[in-house]
Amino acid sequence: MSVFSVLPIGPFDRGFSYEFDGDLQVGDIVEAPFGSRTIVGVTTDEKPTADIELKKISKVFGLNIGETNYDFLKWVADYSMIPRGMVLKMILAEKAVFGTNKIAKASSLLTNQSEDQGIKNDPQFCGLKTNEGITLNASQAAAYQKIVENGARPFLLNGVTGSGKTEIYLSAVRDVLAQKKQALILFPEIALIGQIVKRVEKYFGFRPFVWNSNITPKNKRIAWLKALSGEPCVVMGARSALFIPFKNLGIIVVDEEHDSSYKQEEGGFYNARDMAVVRGHLRKIPAILSSATPSIESRVNAENGKYGYAAVANRFGSSKMPEIHLIDMRQVKADGFISPALIKAIKSAILKGEQCLIYLNRRGYSPIVLCKSCGDKIACPNCSGWLVYHKNIDKLICHYCDHRIDIPRKCLACGEEGSYIPFGPGVERIFEELQKKLPETRIEIASSDTIASAKNIDKLFEKIANNEVDIIIGTQIFAKGHHFPNITLVGIIDGDLGLSGADIRAAEKTYQLVNQVAGRAGREEKQGQIFIQTFSPDHSLYVALKSDNPDDFIKMEIESRKNNGMPPFSRLAAVIVSGTNRELTEKVAKKLGESRPRGAQIFGPAPAPFFLLRGRTRWRFLLKSTEKKSLNRVVKRWLSVQKIPKNIKIQIDIDPISFL
Repeated sequence: MSVFSVLPIGPFDRGFSYEFDGDLQVGDIVEAPFGSRTIVGVTTDEKPTADIELKKISKVFGLNIGETNYDFLKWVADYSMIPRGMVLKMILAEKAVFGTNKIAKASSLLTNQSEDQGIKNDPQFCGLKTNEGITLNASQAAAYQKIVENGARPFLLNGVTGSGKTEIYLSAVRDVLAQKKQALILFPEIALIGQIVKRVEKYFGFRPFVWNSNITPKNKRIAWLKALSGEPCVVMGARSALFIPFKNLGIIVVDEEHDSSYKQEEGGFYNARDMAVVRGHLRKIPAILSSATPSIESRVNAENGKYGYAAVANRFGSSKMPEIHLIDMRQVKADGFISPALIKAIKSAILKGEQCLIYLNRRGYSPIVLCKSCGDKIACPNCSGWLVYHKNIDKLICHYCDHRIDIPRKCLACGEEGSYIPFGPGVERIFEELQKKLPETRIEIASSDTIASAKNIDKLFEKIANNEVDIIIGTQIFAKGHHFPNITLVGIIDGDLGLSGADIRAAEKTYQLVNQVAGRAGREEKQGQIFIQTFSPDHSLYVALKSDNPDDFIKMEIESRKNNGMPPFSRLAAVIVSGTNRELTEKVAKKLGESRPRGAQIFGPAPAPFFLLRGRTRWRFLLKSTEKKSLNRVVKRWLSVQKIPKNIKIQIDIDPISFL
């Protein structure tokens, strides 16, 4: 009998020793008894313990995640301070692939891979179209050539909206497939994937695998096993796709790399964009970061020579950048939430047979309801947030824990009958206003409430493409990446939403969002028009946008970060203490604060701005260091000597982007 160390799926940071009559390699996927249950795990490179009576490995699956994927597991766990077993859970896609004891043989699943996918996925079977379909103009060709010359280093592809960045990185993907290797393309939103899937089919002659929460477990198993087999394929998915154990990965693309959706904030905290760069480095393959509005972190890395870089300054073909109009809402006497100037522009576009996108990143009808008698607002009992009114279903809903109630008939504070009224606009209220002012128009709402499934997304996009919709009212789910040539007008209802606050990236995020939303307009021959309603038209962001010098704004933001010693010129780590017992949680947080670690500035403990979340009270620490490599050691050393009660939860967020 030989002894092996096995890392199980779960909150474990080390392997456990087991016996097995045979030879195993690091990364072999096995099943073994663990207490009263059976666990799935992988063999590790840790030294096993052989001087005690050991249980035996009960099953070997005949699959190995591979040396590079095992190294990636350790790197992500160590850097992001997530237990290794939780990273393994993502790599093994536990619920989809190893969630039951009924996993089929790999050969059987791969043989039947086309059953649910519609057409064959194998580029070898279909015959790769090496040049057909992708046509690059001079600017695109120059950017593509820089990617080729950049080799295995990370690469920042910065192109204005509509410049054809997708065709540039798909050209690089084509090269990888021609070498019989695999490709991974990441997207921040599920809704972005559908249109790119169709382009891959058109250019390469096969359908890529799709990986997100809408995909069936069977199709996930097929994609996972295909990736593990090493056979050529393309996988397109959300951030979790980064952990698929590809055997022969040749390129990683992170589309819309600036998007905060790449940051995982439930369970273990990690940034999929940054981890994609790490995976590319470990595999010695290129990681292409693509965006019209790159993050400041990526810009600085490109300026410092850590990343290769190419800029595409013009839109593809004859399309021009849209004209920007600022509507000073301080001077507007509006009947509702849409200014007369914007209504007039919408009417003009529709009369010409064109389509409009009206953007407001607020789901529901109104963000709060209040009593018109005493001003009382209804908060969620489980979270530090107001209940949002959804008129379509006549419910008040918490967008954090999904707590739902009917609107009370009497005010909960003063007892006034029928006194609660909606305050402020959501997309449903904008829909209602447009219906009243433009009754003949065809209007659709595009939010996570209306297009949650892939089927609904495809149905709406088909209607838009067929000009069966005049006005789309969209949240951020519709703000980026989509290509609808007949959308010529974009109206932003609240240009100040998110422009201020304690978030160091508030202005940067608003700049990115405005540019992404504006990029939906005038993507082909027709000139686009952007109308931004704002109470702050003199803000430096809008001054830069109006003068067509957005880079000036970004330079100011970079300089401000540098002067204040904020990322990317330093590193941050957040420690969140939470519990259901309010007094105990505060006591533990303050006790932690008494043993402040050396080697970093530490701020806190302080009540989190979002103090109550899903019934748990929360306190926060923020650690800051200019010694980028030492911050993790400081946090680990500090927390390792603390005695934390079992009912108190400690979460560590390395490189936080949310401070709530």
